Amino acid sequence: MSLTYLLFSFKGRINRKPWWLATIAAGLAASVLTAILEAAARSSGETIVNPVTHQFEPTGILGLAISVVGLVNMWIAFALSAKRLHDQDRTGWWLIWQLLILVLAVILVVVAVAVPQEQGAVWYALAGAACLAAFVISVWLFVHIGFLRGTDGPNRFGPDPLGAMRADAQL
Repeated sequence: MSLTYLLFSFKGRINRKPWWLATIAAGLAASVLTAILEAAARSSGETIVNPVTHQFEPTGILGLAISVVGLVNMWIAFALSAKRLHDQDRTGWWLIWQLLILVLAVILVVVAVAVPQEQGAVWYALAGAACLAAFVISVWLFVHIGFLRGTDGPNRFGPDPLGAMRADAQL
């Protein structure tokens, strides 16, 4: 399996070890690249100071580059996780539930801030429930993706990535 296929394709299966290694490596690479871009933005003066946090935020082409790094890292995380779900004969669409519920929680918080104060409590409660649901789904996905074995033998998403090793282990 090529590195490009591993990191960017949503097809096929991978076992836990490549998922952990690729996830950690991609996260570290994105963090280092983001830090370099932020340092370049500060030294070139392409930043603004956020009046709320009093921190520098990159602008211009370097700010855009940091956004691209984040989006590519998110794509890689989704591709790797989808392949792990495939290894358990589950569709990668399970990942969308987590994302949709997080978006719903953000929307509910925005509504809670925007409505009159006497109505805010209901919206904050709904946002809290959505956050709790997102947390439960996140834990479930993390356990399934990071710790549970895939199905033995081929499944609808491809051959067993440990097929040769499992056959040798039974000898």
